Amino acid sequence: MSDDDNPEDAGRNITEEFVAVERELRNESFFDSIKDQLSGMIGMALMFVITIAIALFIRPWYDVAGLHAFGEAGATQVKYIALELTFIFIFTAVILVLAKYKKDWIIKYGIMGILAIALMYTTVPLAHMFVIDFDAEPFEYDAASTNTSESYLTQYGMDGFITTELTGETDGPWNDSVSYWQGQPFEGEPVWQVDQQRAPAYDGGSTSVILNGNIATFTNGVWIWTVDIDTGEKLNTYACHTYTDELEPQLIPLLNMHTGCSLAVLIDDSMYMIANDDSIFHYRVFEGEALTYQAKWALPTSIEVSEGVLYSEVISEDRLLITTATQVCIVELEETNTELLPFLETQPATTAFVRNSTGYYVSADFGHSPWSDVTMENASADSGFILLGENNGDVLGFEWNQSAEVEVEEQTKMHMMDFSDTIQSVRLTDLDASGYTDMLITTGDTAHWLHGTLLKNRISFPVDDDFIAGYFIDEPESSSQFVAVYDIDGTTAKHGLVTVEMMTLEGLQLYDGPFMAGLIVAIALMILLYVHSEWYVVNTVGILVGAGVIVMLGVAFVPSLIIIFMIAAASYDAWAVYKSKHMLELADTMIGLRLPILLVAPQGKGYSFKDSQVQISDKGGETPSQASAQAKPAKTAAKNNGGEAMFMGLGDVIFPGMLVLSCAQWLDESVAIPVAMGALVGGLCGYAALMYFVAQGKAQAGLPLLNGGAILGYILTGLFFIGTSLFNFGISW
Repeated sequence: MSDDDNPEDAGRNITEEFVAVERELRNESFFDSIKDQLSGMIGMALMFVITIAIALFIRPWYDVAGLHAFGEAGATQVKYIALELTFIFIFTAVILVLAKYKKDWIIKYGIMGILAIALMYTTVPLAHMFVIDFDAEPFEYDAASTNTSESYLTQYGMDGFITTELTGETDGPWNDSVSYWQGQPFEGEPVWQVDQQRAPAYDGGSTSVILNGNIATFTNGVWIWTVDIDTGEKLNTYACHTYTDELEPQLIPLLNMHTGCSLAVLIDDSMYMIANDDSIFHYRVFEGEALTYQAKWALPTSIEVSEGVLYSEVISEDRLLITTATQVCIVELEETNTELLPFLETQPATTAFVRNSTGYYVSADFGHSPWSDVTMENASADSGFILLGENNGDVLGFEWNQSAEVEVEEQTKMHMMDFSDTIQSVRLTDLDASGYTDMLITTGDTAHWLHGTLLKNRISFPVDDDFIAGYFIDEPESSSQFVAVYDIDGTTAKHGLVTVEMMTLEGLQLYDGPFMAGLIVAIALMILLYVHSEWYVVNTVGILVGAGVIVMLGVAFVPSLIIIFMIAAASYDAWAVYKSKHMLELADTMIGLRLPILLVAPQGKGYSFKDSQVQISDKGGETPSQASAQAKPAKTAAKNNGGEAMFMGLGDVIFPGMLVLSCAQWLDESVAIPVAMGALVGGLCGYAALMYFVAQGKAQAGLPLLNGGAILGYILTGLFFIGTSLFNFGISW
């Protein structure tokens, strides 16, 4: 509203009564204004909280049903926010056009129909919340555990792993024994076991492995051998040393290598060896087990393969993935280089991807991407997903596509920075046998099964210290099992049944009784609204409708998108109230039609919404009123014989509520509610600021203050509980 006390100099047609009330409010002290309107302010704040509380209460029903307005992918896409804003503009324009041409009946019955549907979005879930048990049964391990003296080496497939053990007498000879275990381990013999003799009296060096499809290439520093994992057949054995017993037995590295080999992999007739000095060598394999030197390259600085390898796999014919505690890289396996003389600096290896750890990596896996559009069976051979866990609690994912312009890109939709205080293990899995991979992320004391592209935690498993890896086994005639593998006096395994009752509910939970109850309540409220549109009926319907809209949109978008939506809506609201003023006209129309897209807070016991006629806008000629009715230019206030009332548009509750619901839906369970409450308190602080201006008797755009307060509350609490990763939005167009 204009600050000018003269209603004529602005060229507007304002009633003398309107001007008189505005002048009265301006001359009134702030504290007198607050005192007069305090009951209405408190009542409005309570309705604000109750609406959001109901939305939080029914959220689990929407969550398990996966009722996301634009699907899982749409939760992070800006285009759908733009679509929502477009719908708001169109809706507003249609209402204003219909009001201009006196088509109030179209507005009334059209919106009544929409409200009836929106009302059922609350009443039906609300009825189900009283009959559905959302608590899952806890997972329990079998009492007995099994163990072996062998040490865990690496995972293979979805339900197996390889172990290694050094055997032999004190004075030799020594043997490396590698075994493959599948299903419930250590309850009998391994699937296969292969032994490889070391050099006499040599027990130094550790066994490492590189996977290449179903072929595993092992090395212990002096010997290289390959095994068919599916059959256990030992295919080849190669020496990465020469041996002399002239005077004193000696192991001599191969020509040009200078040190022992930390890793090796055989691809067709090419042997690639990685030495302890982080050099990679290419040898040609000829008949028998002869190796002929071809070329040498330097691996990226800081790879430190001699300190141990977390995971290594050939991911295509010419790409080798190596993960150590300090670095992950994809090395291009070439056959020759341009190095001409041995005394020149070693040429660096060509890499498709290099990433250093911020702390140190503790676990890694490679497989099918959870965000892939196809199943594992139909996946391209030149694409995959790199999963990494760091000691600082971060979980990272990278999409690899060899045919893409950018071969490796970070998967920003994971939102798993600062996932926990620490990470013990990460693994790609497929518990539900859908053909699409999920994640098994193990923190300090819990293994979390994160399902789908939304990474929804559907079941958790308690774990102890020394946890190495976990996996699932599918038994056709019984439920699945979870196997936890520990580094305890060799390797120890514990397992237990996984049943559907242990998982959080998923899918639409629609039962006949609650559905009919919710439907009947919605119909009854709409009839009551039509025949008796008193303030308490309007508020009841408005609160329920608002709760339904809040939860529908809140679970549909991640907090970062909700914030974008809120900022855009607040900007539009300010323009529509202060500049174009069509929002005030819209409010006039809705109040005149007694439609529950607003909340009413009476300030007197005798107030009647039915008998009160209010005009919020300052144009349109005489304000219709009874003898004692007044139009008060606040956000908003009206007065009749029974007293005053304050009005707030339902959108002023919906937008802050959306952020609260989005926090509860998308943030980690450990911090979701505290951050959501921070957004709610911030919204209430914005409401308090709004009421300050309301007490001055001016129509106010509510969203700038309400949304701003909620966003500020979200940021402050988010920084406290989550840290700077709060700003890792992971959104796209």
